[in-house]
Parts: sequence; structure tokens; C-alpha cells
Amino acid sequence: MNDLSVASAETGTGGVLVTGAGGALGSVLVRVLREMHAPVSGLVSLQGPAPELGPQVQLARVDLTDPRTYQQAVKSLAPRVIIHAAAIAKPAQALREPELARAVNVDATASLTELSHALGARFIYISTDMVFDGESAPYGETSATEPGTYYGRTKLEAECHVLTHPQNLVVRLPLLYGLPEVALEPGFFEQMLRALETDQPLHLFEDEVRTPLWLEDAARACSRLAFSELTGVIHVAGPERLSRLAMGQKLAAAIGCKHAKLVATQRAQYPSSEARPHDLSLDTTRYYTHFGMPAGLAMDIALPLVLARSPRRFLS
Repeated sequence: MNDLSVASAETGTGGVLVTGAGGALGSVLVRVLREMHAPVSGLVSLQGPAPELGPQVQLARVDLTDPRTYQQAVKSLAPRVIIHAAAIAKPAQALREPELARAVNVDATASLTELSHALGARFIYISTDMVFDGESAPYGETSATEPGTYYGRTKLEAECHVLTHPQNLVVRLPLLYGLPEVALEPGFFEQMLRALETDQPLHLFEDEVRTPLWLEDAARACSRLAFSELTGVIHVAGPERLSRLAMGQKLAAAIGCKHAKLVATQRAQYPSSEARPHDLSLDTTRYYTHFGMPAGLAMDIALPLVLARSPRRFLS
């Protein structure tokens, strides 16, 4: 891993700054921006992974609970656009560590919003479909928000800070799938893949519905939005309403796992301190109207591309 440090003010990119550049979405987003030949820089956590992108991309390690570190880095990098993708993004962790989730998801976002405004930079905030309760899908940008989880509440509160400046944009994303480009703890998609590869039973909800989106498609959509003039709130999601069970079935078919041990389950079988939303499907009409194209591919079409990008060999 490269030694990372805050760039000096004289070498600021003046381009796009991605926070959470060591995360699943952020790392892909930095690569996509580089492929577009956009000047790009990134913020990564103190101890987390960082993408290997060469000396052209300036990366700074920061602590999002310490405003001094990230404010210094942002000022030094002098971006014209900030895409704020960093977050405590796992609902279970947010509930387990509420003070950390509030510091990162709410306080850091509010601070970065004001700093971005002071620098005259465009601020794009990556939010979530979990700002909704899951009872009145599909959800448009003006649908009533009522998060049922602590994580969702922190993201909604952060949205309110971002939208105090009319030039900013909130991008609500759904459940993302794909293989990360950095060494991260396995997420839902990779857990499914490992279970299928090892012939393990895979218990998946048949009554929990999302509009899942490939990481690559999400990054490309966010890159388009970075160079657009859209403001307010926009939904970016896949074209299908799928349960987690349906996602598992599609993945099993894509890798040729003909005897997958998929077990249909219901949310009621797994009581928890926070209710799991039933249907968080997002309406992406605004995105389609503006760009004249869907935000991403159907999962059947995307999965062969997902698997082909990995150096690993899968079942066939």
C-alpha cells in the first residue's frame, strides 16, 4: 500500500474529491473518474484499505470524527466537486455504535457541507433507500421519509444539512452488489457467492424487496451526476424490484450452480431490535428523464460482467 499523506495546497487537484475512497463504492468511483480523465483525489480512513491507483491520484488519510484532519485535507486538495461517500453504512454497526455513527454520518457531513460551500465547491451526498420505512414503495424523490433504523435516521438528518444549500445534490442509492476492488469485510453479495461456491445452505428473505444496483453502474451514475447541474434529491437504482431470494437465484444461475441450497425465509423468522423494511424500491424517473437512460443494468445482464472483472474463477 502506498504511503498516504495530505497533499500541499500548491498541489490541490481542483477536480473531484471522493470521501470514502477506500470503500466498496468509493474505490470504484475513483477509478471511474480516472477513466474519464477527470482530476480526482480521495479521502480514506486512518486504518482502512486504499485503492492502488498510482501517483496521479492524491489520497489523504483522515479521521472523520476529527474535523481538523479532514478539513485540512479538503482545503489542501482544493476540489471543485466533493462526492461524500464515506459513512458508517452497516445498520447493525450504526445501532451498536450510535455515537460513532452520528459523528461520521451526521456531524462530518454537516461540517463538510459548510466547508464545501465556503470553497465554492459542488457537494454531492451519497444517501440511501433506508430513509424510507418500506411500506409504501416505490418511492420517488418527494415521497415522505420515515426511516425505521438508526442508520436511516442518521442519513436522513445528514440529508437535511446538505440540502440547506440549494446547489447541492443528494443521491439515494439502493442495495449495491458486486465484488469490491479493495480488501473489505465480505458484504451481502460476496457472502452469497461464497456460500454457493462451497455448497452451503443460503437463507434469503423472500419478503424483503430492493432495486439493487451494480457497483460499477452506481459509480458511473454518480460520475455523470458530478458533472451535471442537477440539484436537490435524485434516486439512482437498478431497473428491477428483487427480493434477496431472487438475487440469490440469479447469482446461482450466473455461476452455473444448478443445485444451490437456497432457503426461502421471512423477516418475521428473524426478530431484531430494528424492523427490516419490506420494500424499499426506488423510482428513478427523474434520472431517466434527465439522462435518457436507466441508471444501471438488469442483474441478469450485469452479473456476467461482475464475474468477468474478478481474477477469481467461479463455478461453471
